[in-house]
This record gives sequence, C-alpha cells and structure tokens, in this order.
Amino acid sequence: MAKRSPYETGELSDSIFLILLATFEPVHGYRIMHDIESSTHGAVKVGPATMYTTLKKLKATGWIVEIAEEGGRILYAATDEGRAVLRADFARRKRLVSVAEERLGETTEGGG
Repeated sequence: MAKRSPYETGELSDSIFLILLATFEPVHGYRIMHDIESSTHGAVKVGPATMYTTLKKLKATGWIVEIAEEGGRILYAATDEGRAVLRADFARRKRLVSVAEERLGETTEGGG
C-alpha cells in the first residue's frame, strides 16, 4: 500500500509545518525561506524548489491562498483550514515529545 501524502493525512513534514506556520501572517516565499533558516538557527534550510513546490501544494489543498502582490512577489496567507491543520499537527507533535520525555526521563525545561 502506498504511503499517503501529508496533504491527505495532515501529518506534516518539518518543512511543510514551518512553511505553513510562516503563512499565519501574509508573507512571500523568499521571506519564508529566510525566516525558517533564521528562526531554526540554520538547522532547517528550505531551498527555492522545495519552497515553491510546497506553496503550490498548500494552495492546491486550500490551506493557503494568494492574497496580494508586493514588490513583484506574491503574498501567501493561511486559510482557516490551513490553520486548523497546523494546530492539529502541532498537538500531535506535542504528544510525541511528551512520550519521548516520559521514556527518556527528561523534560524540555532542561531536565534529565
């Protein structure tokens, strides 16, 4: 059986999660790439091909929309559905971290 797409399951990859998160405020693709690299201190880098392919897929699923153009760049914003998907995936990620903390005997507050 073929693995289902994150756009079908709502179980987002890290890059999809971060790109969708960035669209909670109107933003263009180049800014998203820069902000992701900056906010993750270089741990996650999204290249142009991944960025614009992901934006196209997010738009096709109805999770983001093009809202305007600014300086020749398209601004994207999350839809209500996109926000709900992101919140659900965030809750899933928190549950995974909670399980890991329990099993590893650690907490995110620097425990261990």
